[in-house]
Amino acid sequence: WCAWELFVLFSFAHEELALERAVVYPLCVNSDVMSRLANFHAKQAKCYDPNEEARLRLVISAISTRQFNQRVRAVAAKFVTSK
Repeated sequence: WCAWELFVLFSFAHEELALERAVVYPLCVNSDVMSRLANFHAKQAKCYDPNEEARLRLVISAISTRQFNQRVRAVAAKFVTSK
């Protein structure tokens, strides 16, 4: 759930500022991380602990799952356009 860190960033900063501060470093060159982030949906994300996952989903849905998905996708778009 690295997406959780993105959620916190986007919850407490304006989107433009959050996008300036977000830095993505793929761990391997042939990784599909950017395509996965570009198509991110919180409902498809998993957590190691089902109880923790349920708590994260509850908090994200209270803010707006749709908005969160859009913001995570914006991180991927920023990374792709900055290359």
